[in-house]
Amino acid sequence: MNDLWLALKNYLYGIGWLFIAVHAILYGFRLFARFCPLDVRQEIQDRNLPFAVMVGLFLFGLTFGVLYFVAHAQ
Repeated sequence: MNDLWLALKNYLYGIGWLFIAVHAILYGFRLFARFCPLDVRQEIQDRNLPFAVMVGLFLFGLTFGVLYFVAHAQ
């Protein structure tokens, strides 16, 4: 029974960090869009590939940073 509670605790811990990571990515994209002088959504809809790659790499770096923090927070 103790193993079940430990597994449930770890599962909820992972779900909590997933929730935090998704919100960090969403707020990071909003922050990026606010400080970028271009209309981010319009540039991506216009199929501006270099700009889309730059936004994707920014979000990838933000995700990596959050996951790195989570891995070292325990």
